[in-house]
Amino acid sequence: MSEGPDGRLTVSVGRREFEKLNREWADYVAATSAGSSPVDPVLTLRRTGGVLRSLDRLLASIDREDSKAPSPAGSEHRE
Repeated sequence: MSEGPDGRLTVSVGRREFEKLNREWADYVAATSAGSSPVDPVLTLRRTGGVLRSLDRLLASIDREDSKAPSPAGSEHRE
């Protein structure tokens, strides 16, 4: 992690993981923004799961410059 000019920390994440999270989020929004039609609760839960899995993978892809220690338990890459 490095520090930006305003004192905020910056991190580097995997491009594929970030793009996948964006796609999953778009699918979630599409499933839950049905307008006048009813929202499918099963589809909504599936889309929520997709967002959470993608977020987990994104967090696991963070490049930590301050330490090269092994990633914490439970953050290994899963398919």
